Amino acid sequence: MALTQNTHSVAAYDNAPFFEKVLKHAVQNNFIDQPRLAEIINDAATGSLQIAEYFDESTHLRKNLEVSMKRMVSLVSLHLEDTTDGELDKAAQLLKDKPFRALSRGGSQMLKALYNMPEDEHFGSARLDSEREFLKKCLSKELSVAKYRQSFKDCERYKSHLNLATLLVKKLGATTSELDEMHASTQHVIRTSLLSLAYGAKKAITNKIKFPDENTLFEIFTSIRKEWALLGDVTCSSKFMDDVPAEYQVYTKSTLQSIQSEDIPKIVNQAISLESVLNDLKHSQYFYLHNQLNEVSRFDKALSADWFALTGGIDASGNDEDSLLLTLFLCVAGGVDRKTTLKVFEAKKAVLNIRENGLLQNEVLNLIKTAPHDDIDQLTSLWDEFIDEASPYLLDSSDENLHEVMMYLTERCNIQKPKK
Repeated sequence: MALTQNTHSVAAYDNAPFFEKVLKHAVQNNFIDQPRLAEIINDAATGSLQIAEYFDESTHLRKNLEVSMKRMVSLVSLHLEDTTDGELDKAAQLLKDKPFRALSRGGSQMLKALYNMPEDEHFGSARLDSEREFLKKCLSKELSVAKYRQSFKDCERYKSHLNLATLLVKKLGATTSELDEMHASTQHVIRTSLLSLAYGAKKAITNKIKFPDENTLFEIFTSIRKEWALLGDVTCSSKFMDDVPAEYQVYTKSTLQSIQSEDIPKIVNQAISLESVLNDLKHSQYFYLHNQLNEVSRFDKALSADWFALTGGIDASGNDEDSLLLTLFLCVAGGVDRKTTLKVFEAKKAVLNIRENGLLQNEVLNLIKTAPHDDIDQLTSLWDEFIDEASPYLLDSSDENLHEVMMYLTERCNIQKPKK
């Protein structure tokens, strides 16, 4: 009778089904006797106090001790089921042989090992929770062995990809500091590194580029297409594979094969512009370093050729250049030849066209869309602010001699004053 009561007294704390099964199995099959049950109960009581203290919870409140006991039993259950693969005889033997707190520590070490693994596949992704907060969350969810194992397996894959990506980046002669800051995807970094090592090694060395920026990535694509056009094939270097450890060989070869079968056909397809190919692949498959000086890349220039032909490379971030840009926008809005410098009679013609035919707002916005992507918002704001202020002057029919509007435009736009 006493044995049965003791069994229930321990099981009453248990919210983990596996521990309950093990305890009942151990009692029913004589793995543990009454003295051993008493040891487990005493050990559990001591352990619950220690767990409450670990989580900075008062040990004088019964509710805290009950929660701590549930956490302890969950840790024991996690460790037992993982260690024995759910075999009751093996688990009962462990319950007999090992102190209850040791089994609890085993579960705690499992969760701490999970905490110390990367939680995703990005550089510089530190966990936001402290170790203590992480354990508390896991225990509140009563993490199952199956879910723990899947989470650990995922984290092992993240760690493997991070290690491989780091190795390849160093192979390029680069560091991971910028990748950490930009939270770069390890899979994209691996793919970019392999593309550089296999297809762009000579170019990277020649240009002294380490990890590719957007320009270098575009140059590698260009060299691949040129080689295909010349030889009908693309050479791929695999010498660097000798330095890739055995545990990464399968994934590395798989990624190289994916580049060869999926990306290279797109790159060499003459029917699609290289700019479009890069624009498609650079975010979905690859990673590149962004120019920290905020200069417009050659790729961006190629994509925005019409814009640069009109503006001559005006810096949208420069206040001194606003007048040139506003002059160009005025030309478009007035349906006259597009220029960044106007003579007085040309400016007057633009104003008269606006008064007669209306403001060609959509034409201006369409022009702005051809600018480099990073400049579009700023250019749109520049135009919106200008046209809100300028509209009363541009549309003022009482200003028949265009005196007021020309005074305003001369201050804001690049209009040449008549020579005296």
